[in-house]
Amino acid sequence: TLSIQKSKTTLRMRTELCDLMTSNGSDKGGSWHNYNEIYSVLFGHLRDRQLNIFELGIGTSNLDMPCNMGANGIPGASLKAWAKYFPFANLYGADIDESSLFQDDERIKTFYCDQRSDKEIKAMWKNKALNKVQFDIIIDDGLHEHSANMTFLRNSIHKLKDDGLYIIEDITNYAKSLYVQSLDQMSEDLSFAHYIVSMPSDKNQYDNNLAIIRRIK
Repeated sequence: TLSIQKSKTTLRMRTELCDLMTSNGSDKGGSWHNYNEIYSVLFGHLRDRQLNIFELGIGTSNLDMPCNMGANGIPGASLKAWAKYFPFANLYGADIDESSLFQDDERIKTFYCDQRSDKEIKAMWKNKALNKVQFDIIIDDGLHEHSANMTFLRNSIHKLKDDGLYIIEDITNYAKSLYVQSLDQMSEDLSFAHYIVSMPSDKNQYDNNLAIIRRIK
């Protein structure tokens, strides 16, 4: 069962993960999204395990791409921070911008994916480097649109291990009720429990919300 509500009282703290995200150029470190605080609660006890972790949204500095990081953004920032936070994990990432893909770390593999397309998502999971992998953690930090998030969830929840965690980042305040409604509708058929967490922040009053989904056995 999810125990996120109880964890809220432990938030608003500086963490090692914050430092790793910040030093690698990711906004998960607190500059805009202080997700490091809840992630330290959720993942801290898993750090020494040999996990499989997938993150959608490597990041792009291409201003023509939707949800880009700006011209000074650093593609792969959070993946590289995760690799340091989880020293024994296998990291996988995907993005629609093929110029953001990289293979310069033996523990990180990246792939093309358009999360708006059922066909493209299914094709990615059929890749021989992914088709037999089940994940402990999946993070959707890709296109921050409800329909795209639901499309990726619907086509990817089967890749999550029983009791694994699936996170949808950057949900806007005005869209929270829509996400709750969609997740309520999908949860029984896809066998998961879910919770929306609104992170306390003095800087970001717009999209500092997460959907936390746990796969039920």
